[in-house]
Amino acid sequence: MPALLPILLAIIVSILSLGSILLNTVKSQITNEPEAQVSPSAEILPSPTLTPTPLPSSPPSSEQAVQATPTPSAAPSPKPSVSPSPKPASSTGQTTNTGSYTVLTYDLGSTTVVTDTAIDGDCASDCATKSLADYISTNGGRAGMNGTYFCPPDYSSCAGKVNTFDFPVWNNRNKKWINADKLFWNGRGMMVFRSGSAQFHACASCAGAPSDITGGIVNYPPLLSGGNVLVSDGGKGTRSGIGYGGGKLFLVVARSASYMDLANIFKSLGAIDALNLDGGGSVALYDGGYKVGPGRSLPNAVIIK
Repeated sequence: MPALLPILLAIIVSILSLGSILLNTVKSQITNEPEAQVSPSAEILPSPTLTPTPLPSSPPSSEQAVQATPTPSAAPSPKPSVSPSPKPASSTGQTTNTGSYTVLTYDLGSTTVVTDTAIDGDCASDCATKSLADYISTNGGRAGMNGTYFCPPDYSSCAGKVNTFDFPVWNNRNKKWINADKLFWNGRGMMVFRSGSAQFHACASCAGAPSDITGGIVNYPPLLSGGNVLVSDGGKGTRSGIGYGGGKLFLVVARSASYMDLANIFKSLGAIDALNLDGGGSVALYDGGYKVGPGRSLPNAVIIK
């Protein structure tokens, strides 16, 4: 037994050495792995469900953007148009007393005034008449107004001389005076026209019978001559007249006006010569449509071209 003791001790020592080697190997492997940092008392909880952050809406396509915010169409540029001939200056105002008036103003230098009659010769009764618009259309005009006094069919005193007018009027279509035999009557004024000009005679019987004209009309009373008023006040009513001055031609219709009122209206407009025309229910004034009227059907008229 004593002989085996050394042998047993050697075996034990070998076993211990081998165990030490194995133990060191295991420790080396353990130290090379990360240790879990879990608290022994910690409760393992399920991972919370995260609410996803909403992504911004993707920008609309160019087509969608146009639909969402439409761009207004650009206003088309107006096409240039041919300028029409200048229209007259048309205005209303007050007379020197209380009545109102309507005036059409034209540049005399670029205006041709013609006169016309519905008949082509003298007439004793039941004379032809036309509307002012018809006179203007027939003569290729643009504007106009009624002409002389005449005997309307609704006046009982006119029986046997309906639509007659005892005043000379130039018929420009036939180049002759109608009622030429009455040119010598006194107390009447005459206004005659040539292309771009006008001439006034306070005494029609003193003027003769000019024939180189486009228009001519005789009536009473003359209102202005050389800027001087030729009439007294008289009664009031609807009156019309034609005058010129300062290179302008004036067609005037006045309401609730006397002859004096009408003369002063012409003066205020700058006229130096003016002639009274028919009044009352026969008054008509036209430019592109009736400004006054149409009134009665007329045996003669003044036309602006």
